[in-house]
Amino acid sequence: MPELEFTIDTGSGEFQLHVHGIAGPACEDAAAIVKELAGEPGHQEATAEYFLRPMVHTRADTRIQTKRS
Repeated sequence: MPELEFTIDTGSGEFQLHVHGIAGPACEDAAAIVKELAGEPGHQEATAEYFLRPMVHTRADTRIQTKRS
């Protein structure tokens, strides 16, 4: 399940956002919404999870249809 974790340093006021459970560049879409509401984080860095690619399952229909006269 996707999770957004916020951290605000009370001393410096630095805002940090961690996106968990969204693989690949799709996490940028979730982060963009938060940035629009809460502002830009002080530092941005891609985690190992960012470089994962979502698995896409494809299925091909291998049946051959013949026309009978």
